[in-house]
Amino acid sequence: MNTFTTSDGIEIAYHEFGERSAGDVPVVLQHGFAASSHTNWVLPGVVAALQGSGRTVIAVDARGHGQSGTP
Repeated sequence: MNTFTTSDGIEIAYHEFGERSAGDVPVVLQHGFAASSHTNWVLPGVVAALQGSGRTVIAVDARGHGQSGTP
């Protein structure tokens, strides 16, 4: 898990699956309401399927969800 801090001080978590190489454009996934990256994309196999097709995946946890901070 990686994080960054927003301008208002909230820590946002994101998960990077796979290793990027030059010219690689990652797929960025944002979960829906009342979910997290893990429940929306990892558990049902979406991340694994994308990685299986050779893509790097970045999945973001929204504010107050998953491992991101709550305002």
